[in-house]
Amino acid sequence: MLAKLRFEGEAALITGAGAGIGQATALALAELGAHVILVGRTQSKLDETLAKVTELGATGETHICDVSREADVLTLAQKVKARHSRLKALVNNAGNNYRSTVADLSTQKWDEIVAVNLNSVFYMCRAFIPLLLECKNPSILNVASIFGVIGSPQMPVYSATKGALVNLSRQMAIDYGERGLRVNSICPGPTLSPRVAGYMESGQSNRARVESQVMLHRLATCDEIGDVAAFLLSDAASYVHGATIVVDGGQTIS
Repeated sequence: MLAKLRFEGEAALITGAGAGIGQATALALAELGAHVILVGRTQSKLDETLAKVTELGATGETHICDVSREADVLTLAQKVKARHSRLKALVNNAGNNYRSTVADLSTQKWDEIVAVNLNSVFYMCRAFIPLLLECKNPSILNVASIFGVIGSPQMPVYSATKGALVNLSRQMAIDYGERGLRVNSICPGPTLSPRVAGYMESGQSNRARVESQVMLHRLATCDEIGDVAAFLLSDAASYVHGATIVVDGGQTIS
């Protein structure tokens, strides 16, 4: 079992790797021996993650890319293919949120959130599936949300994109399972990421109210989500395919 958790230098690509769940997932994979390919929009944040990877004794590289832009993803794919002949794991984590009712939501904001939360996953999977298929037991993990499964006030575009991401993951699992490529999605519950911490500090979200909705009565740490993600990407989860894994402290059963 423990040996199956190891990546032994195989390459794993993580989007949104500069902070939060993306950074935590990258560090968990690095700790398990992966060479992590860190993708994001801010070099300083990626450098911070890479420094932590190095402290763990692992290797990595950084790439600036706005994954909501098709042209940027194609350029990223060319750069990665020039350095790597195969890819063991792809983590589509980059995402954003915007709170609004449908009636107050602008077309521009709708398109912006759809682009980063959903279109980016399509672009990334299309670009990197060929590299994944060159590896033994490759895996894709799409980071959705419990709000792709249940509703929440004033989050129509976020919930719509995360629900679509869950179903896109299932469809890709159907299409690529016979070729040995596992595809799963993960649905984190309330997690104390830098973005969520900012919401709480600004008064946009009430921590006590959020924690009262969780059976464990606390928020997750980013590491707790990253650890589950790393397991699902490893060979220890070799029979987990087409699954939607909820990691929410019991919120969806309360």
